Amino acid sequence: MQLAGHKHRHCHTATRPLTRRSGGTLLLLNCNCHWNAENSFSVEFLFAQPNDGVGLDHRCPRAVHQLCRRANGSALRVDNGKYQEDISQRHSLLSAALVLPLQLDWLKAHNASHELHNVTTADGYQLQLQRLPRPGARAVLLVHGLLGSSLGWVCLGPAKSLAFQLHQLQYDVWLANLRGAYPHGRQHIELTDVMDEFWSFSFHEHGAYDLPAIIDHMAEVTGSEQQSGEADREAPTRQVLLIGHSQAFNAFLVLCSLHPRFNQRIQLMQALAPLSRLHRQVRFDAAQVRSLMKFVKKRQKSSKFELFPPGYLRKLCQRKHEQCEYYTKQYAGSAKSNKKLLEAFNYEHLLQGGSAREIKHLQQIWKSGDFIAYDYGPMQNMKIYNGVEALRYNLSRISVPTILYFGETDAIATPEGVHAIYAQMMNSVRSVKRIESPKFNHFDFLVAGEVKTLVNDKLIELMEKFLEGKLSYIIE
Repeated sequence: MQLAGHKHRHCHTATRPLTRRSGGTLLLLNCNCHWNAENSFSVEFLFAQPNDGVGLDHRCPRAVHQLCRRANGSALRVDNGKYQEDISQRHSLLSAALVLPLQLDWLKAHNASHELHNVTTADGYQLQLQRLPRPGARAVLLVHGLLGSSLGWVCLGPAKSLAFQLHQLQYDVWLANLRGAYPHGRQHIELTDVMDEFWSFSFHEHGAYDLPAIIDHMAEVTGSEQQSGEADREAPTRQVLLIGHSQAFNAFLVLCSLHPRFNQRIQLMQALAPLSRLHRQVRFDAAQVRSLMKFVKKRQKSSKFELFPPGYLRKLCQRKHEQCEYYTKQYAGSAKSNKKLLEAFNYEHLLQGGSAREIKHLQQIWKSGDFIAYDYGPMQNMKIYNGVEALRYNLSRISVPTILYFGETDAIATPEGVHAIYAQMMNSVRSVKRIESPKFNHFDFLVAGEVKTLVNDKLIELMEKFLEGKLSYIIE
């Protein structure tokens, strides 16, 4: 597969695998362009050497040729991993984004056919999707949650990860990357990801803008395949089977309440560890919420609009291993079968990103006890919602058949919280399933050692029963 160079305002990044003299392949992960006080233009590169999907070896090669070019096409020279060139004009910071994600290398290594699709939302965000294509087959869209990316659906490899498993079962698999996901959701037609405006979003924008653009693009692609004869003309490719983790469920609720047409476009929603109202439905107290919001405000005051840049949590856990392990067990993963609990933090693109508004929005929902849109305050609410209070999403508009899954020890999507969602959406929820493990927490849905047998196999079984019209109505 050939990837085109990615052009972002003033910089142009040609992205490709590089072969080291000592052997092996290096993949370009990130390219940051800086203008320093001496009017010198420098570009720092981050490289990784894949190790079968387990951990990353970060190194810079001694020589790289013409990987980053200025918009006028003049090549930059390299010296020990840095390009430098004198220039006549200064800029504060440019971000030349990389577009070769690690999971694509894993897909290629396992001989999985794959495609890249670029989607632009109505408000200008440029998102990159991955597809494991099976033209004419039923389309499945996998949507990540807070601090996630499409990497979460492939990071355990073909033997365990849901994306591979679905593709092996002849589904047409699409992997979403919502705005803010690194590196696939970091582009905008006017903004860069170092600007405050870029990070002015929460799950509301994920549902109001990102998911509509993604699902419409899928329909356009599969529709054109049917017309060109690549797919079976009778195949039901226009409807989507949706699977989401955590906050993806919030985005789904926003999508179907604000854009009711998608109630007919989504055939089934399967929500893993779904969130909704949060109030008295989570296993953390007011003091812990205040501590989190203090951290968010500190980041904002330092003009650090991304809460967890790639590698931030990994470095933090290296410095404070015991503290990190404690909080991870409490709030992220505690499956009995997950022997390497902190291994998820080695994947720099798995737990990263997050905007201050995302956290603030969840805090507002936790405090209010209702599923509301972002509260800007009375004055701004009047301009945006035509009322002094934040918009309350009309969940009665949602008619998509839904299956909810929860873990017994999930501190965020607690059993009580998931059953409260069922009580709100009894007309559309077809089943509520408990993961059959005495210990199963929030991120175990992605990284638990036995995720295939505990989650994926059950999810696929229920999905196929639904498609056959044989799904039993069971609330666990």
